[in-house]
Amino acid sequence: MEKRMMKTTMLAAGLLCVCAGTMPGAQQFPAITTATINAAANQITITGLNLAPATGTAAVGLGNAELTVVSATATQIVATLPASLAPGSYQLRVLVGTLVARFAVAYGAQGPPGPAGPQGPQGPPGTLTLPFAGQASWEGPVFTINQLLGGYPAILGVGGPPDSLGLAGIGLAGVGGQATDPGQVGGEGMAAHGGDANATSALPGVGIYAGGGNATTGGQFGGNGIFAVAGIGPTDNLTYGLSGAFLGPVYVNGNLAKAGGSFVIDHPTDPEHKYLYHSFVESPDMKNIYDGNVVTDGSGTAAVKMPEWFEALNRDFRYQLTVIGQPSQAWIASEIANGSFMIRTDKPGVKVSWQVTGIRQDAWANAHRIPLEVEKAAGDQGHYLHPELYGHSGEPDIHELHHPRPLKKQP
Repeated sequence: MEKRMMKTTMLAAGLLCVCAGTMPGAQQFPAITTATINAAANQITITGLNLAPATGTAAVGLGNAELTVVSATATQIVATLPASLAPGSYQLRVLVGTLVARFAVAYGAQGPPGPAGPQGPQGPPGTLTLPFAGQASWEGPVFTINQLLGGYPAILGVGGPPDSLGLAGIGLAGVGGQATDPGQVGGEGMAAHGGDANATSALPGVGIYAGGGNATTGGQFGGNGIFAVAGIGPTDNLTYGLSGAFLGPVYVNGNLAKAGGSFVIDHPTDPEHKYLYHSFVESPDMKNIYDGNVVTDGSGTAAVKMPEWFEALNRDFRYQLTVIGQPSQAWIASEIANGSFMIRTDKPGVKVSWQVTGIRQDAWANAHRIPLEVEKAAGDQGHYLHPELYGHSGEPDIHELHHPRPLKKQP
């Protein structure tokens, strides 16, 4: 805890460390991993590898200034900053013999104190001089921010206003590393892991929380929380070329709209080489299906008892009966009432396969009834969800109209 508080104090005192970079060299090439400015002590602490020459001490420079080294080891150097260091971005240099390690450092301006935290008022926030670009080559995160106050984001990105094409700026974007050789896997554009729950009754955090933009004027629609597009190239519609993949149960608190659907499993008789697909059963109604078998008694009568919640959940019952094993007539002697219905046959001891359907009437279904036919919005008129199926190949589909991909700017 003490080390963490010391690190936090140094961070709040005015720094933001951003990128590490090394130049090609020998095996013992020096590398900088962090550079922390302590404005109160007017010092910078540099950590890394191979920071000590065979004899003497490494030379340290920041921008155009040469720094005085206070202490130095192979993994840490403490140096004194210039007497007056203006806010801005600087190149940090550590010269070890004839080899140089470089690092980009942004020194923050002194701003108003941050909000109060568990240890008292937080230090002044640092600022990063923009634009900033850098690169790194070392094992571990290149950019790390530790937000110590609960309920506040560690990183906040706000996109700019629309450009000449009408596309507003992106709040946060990530591009995964490329796979350039056979057998490699490209990197994730963005990876997130919710916070762990380390106490009884605590709940772990979500990996990603996304909320669409609000419609603030009439005639608009709310924005989508997440919009995902599969990478360009062939797809097997199962494991490659997907817009999304979920490894585990998925819950949807609302209606689910889709062009089609199926279950897919390893093929029961050839699981090593094949998949088996079955399509979902579709209906214009919010319909439930129940079925079973029953044998009529000596008088040709059978009572079918339904679950106790059946009539509360369903309405508009419809019936299907099929006799099995012999020719016979079967009919519904009395419809569902008080949790059961009656089947009659013209012979005793007849096996009957029955099916009953009902339309949902629970509170959620009544409040969110699925419409059968809907007019497209004015901006979508004349456009299609799947234009290639209607002789309009090459035209953007409706989702692409709503979420145009930014054009690559020419150099």
